[in-house]
Amino acid sequence: MNWQIIELPNGTLEVREDPANTYSLASLCHFGARNNPKRGFLFVSTVLGKHLPAQPTKMLAIHQHLATKVHARDDAPTLFIGMAETGIGFSYGVYEAWAKNHADREAIFIHSTRYPLHNLPVLDFEESHCHAPNQTLHLPAAPAHLEQMRRAKTLVLIDDEVSTGKTFLNLWRALRPQCPHIEQINIVTLTDFMGTVARDALDKTLDVPTSHISAARAEWRFTPKTCSVMQGPAPLPYRDPALKPLAHLGRAGIDRPLVLPKRLLDEVEQRLAIHPREKSLRIIGTGEFMHVPYLLALHLEHEGRQVSLQSSTRSPILEFGPIQHTQRLDDPYGQGDPYFIYNAPADDQQITLILHETELNPAISRFAHALGANTLSCAQL
Repeated sequence: MNWQIIELPNGTLEVREDPANTYSLASLCHFGARNNPKRGFLFVSTVLGKHLPAQPTKMLAIHQHLATKVHARDDAPTLFIGMAETGIGFSYGVYEAWAKNHADREAIFIHSTRYPLHNLPVLDFEESHCHAPNQTLHLPAAPAHLEQMRRAKTLVLIDDEVSTGKTFLNLWRALRPQCPHIEQINIVTLTDFMGTVARDALDKTLDVPTSHISAARAEWRFTPKTCSVMQGPAPLPYRDPALKPLAHLGRAGIDRPLVLPKRLLDEVEQRLAIHPREKSLRIIGTGEFMHVPYLLALHLEHEGRQVSLQSSTRSPILEFGPIQHTQRLDDPYGQGDPYFIYNAPADDQQITLILHETELNPAISRFAHALGANTLSCAQL
């Protein structure tokens, strides 16, 4: 297949798609421009519920499709690890789809984070091309989960896309002393841009039999060019060291799919009762807090409502192509990092609900005001 050429404001991206793909690349992502000198392009997914609004049931279908391809030993636990930030919701979804089909099997899910928890040992590794390269993976908080992690024979590494495999390799090098019995690795991604040569080189370096699972494969090459970036004024850095992300949702390890508490569902239904049922809903997560918003959006869609899902992010993206609107935010976690939400202008024709894992704080309140949204704290989830 010929190379597709995409002219970005900061360079020329060329993409060649694998003709054997189950899903077409166009059905999974668009091409965007990063405000990041380390890598000037971005694959902007249509099914992650991150930078673009996504339909929850379409996300579920991708999770289920990829989960069926995971190969795991049945005589030992399976360790699933998802990657922060963009891939967190996707990795939860793949893990849960697999776990629901293998309810009798031991499996642990952990996701990396950029918000370390207190009093838990961590493994640090690097995502070198990212705007925020330092990643942290906590060892499980529960002794039983830590023991399962150390007995695991199958490792499943999950991210939204892979282009060089260096991040997975860095993680495996940090993780290997903690998991001495791993006999096979599954690398699960929505889109795989490695190409055969890079994929084979990664497998050789990992030095463990490895399967590569994705919805679509392609290759890329990028020629950067100088571009002047116009930015609006940044919000004042919001800092509050008392704000704490939730440990139990995946940062410290979980061993079963999450179930939304009835009290949360009841509260949402009470809030929606004052609106016409046919009015569309927009559910928005905050940063790394993506999976609970997804589960709520999926629940509401299964009830027959028209729902979209997305999340705020630390990813700096230029307004170009699929990114038509940018709202600059301050940090919902109180660490002073810049945040953004894309293609989510205020819209009084739909109901917008922002879910956040911390207590309500000025950053969340300003975010809600900018979008004309209601907020729902899940800090006591």
